[in-house]
Order: sequence, then structure tokens, then C-alpha cells
Amino acid sequence: MNDRGPVEIRSAPIASVDYPDRVVSLIAAPFDEWAVVESRGAVIEESIQRGAFGAIRNRARKFTVNLEHDPDRWVGTVLDLDPDDPRGLIAAVKIRRSADGDQTLNDAADGLLGASIGMAVAPNDQTLSNGRRLIHKAFLDHIALTARPAYVGAEVLEVRHSPPAVVAPAVVSATPNLDRVMAERREREYRHLLT
Repeated sequence: MNDRGPVEIRSAPIASVDYPDRVVSLIAAPFDEWAVVESRGAVIEESIQRGAFGAIRNRARKFTVNLEHDPDRWVGTVLDLDPDDPRGLIAAVKIRRSADGDQTLNDAADGLLGASIGMAVAPNDQTLSNGRRLIHKAFLDHIALTARPAYVGAEVLEVRHSPPAVVAPAVVSATPNLDRVMAERREREYRHLLT
């Protein structure tokens, strides 16, 4: 919890890893992508609107990077944030030299980690309707690297000068039935928009 409300957690895949400089590039939060998430005890669909993070680039170095949203497993810091990329909030994060840091770089390069954010959203900075939440403005709390990101579009973009790429394993959902129901619901809604 911070002065803007409770911190919520959202995930995305990692974009790239630069081994010599220990820099990982990632889409921390994709824009205009619907994902099934838990919010304040309810399962909903959620999307973050482009521009939701405002002029965050000026504050980039104030955010930490941890593993699985555990502040005790701090592995780095944010170097840069680009809130204007159409894909989403793009982050370059520096991973520290440590056993956890080395493992994080290797796992990110192997496609085993995704990105996730902790954010706060004020009640008047979102639109809630029919089990869907559109976020108009969000306040970043931290970035985490996680094995199970919520957003499909949250990904590692690049690990520069990394070893040969390893094909990432297929993502297996922890909630396949819910995912199927939500996908069918989205398909019906989109079909309605096209007719």
C-alpha cells in the first residue's frame, strides 16, 4: 500500500538481456491488451491504456527490480523507462552482480522469465464495466521478474550478446478453464464489434 492506493501486480515477458552490461530490456506492461487478473479479491479482465504512466521516464532510476515481487529478493534497478512505445511501458533494467543476479540473467536469456509490475491505480483513474477494468492512469511501484507473467505481451525484448537462443517452453496456464471461458467471452464481444 502506498499513498495512491494498494499496489497491484501485473506481468509481461522479457525482451532482451545484455550480458556484458547486465542489462535486460523488457515490456514491463503492455498497452491495450486484455488479461485475466485478480484485483482486490475478484477475477476480472484488465487493460492498461497507452499513456497511463505519464512522464515516468524522469523517475526511472527510483524503481527497484526484484524476483517474484519479493522485495527481499532485490536483483537490480531500472535504468530507463519509455512510456511512449505503442507496445507498452518499455524498461531497461540493470541486474546486480550476485548469485540471484547471475541466475536471473541466464533465466531471462533462456526465456524462462517474464516481466511484471507492481502498480497503484486510484478509483477515478480507471473505468469498471461488466467485469472489465480499463486503467487510464497508473503509478509504478516496482518491476519484478517472474516465471508466470499475467500479460502475454509482457516480454523480454532482448538479451544483447547472449548465448544462442533457447526455445522457451510452452506456457501452461494455472487456470485453463477460466482462460477458455474468458477467451470465448472476448471472441463473442469482438465478433459483435465486427458486425
